Amino acid sequence: MTRAESYVGHKGKLPWLLDKTTRKAEQHYESLLASWESFQVFIRLIRWLANTYAVPVESILMAVGAVIYFVSSFDLIPDAIPVLGLVDDVWVINSVARANLRMISSFRNWEVSFR
Repeated sequence: MTRAESYVGHKGKLPWLLDKTTRKAEQHYESLLASWESFQVFIRLIRWLANTYAVPVESILMAVGAVIYFVSSFDLIPDAIPVLGLVDDVWVINSVARANLRMISSFRNWEVSFR
């Protein structure tokens, strides 16, 4: 959470994080299928931080934390391990999504109405 706070508090770090996240997610799309939609919501939500969507601080920190965990090379199961390397990343993404279902639903509704 502390690391997520440093990214949220420093808006210049967020574009870098999102760019790195997007590239890695595209490379590992098949491994992320189970959590792809939630992960994409996190990415869009973080992009909207600089704009007008208001989200509870705890929820955004959890989403940013999940994204940081995904791009981090230091995690429970190293990504270099074939097949198992992204299992822990997917677990973190899914856990954060389950903990924030209401926020995700609200954000998705807001996105639809914003367009």
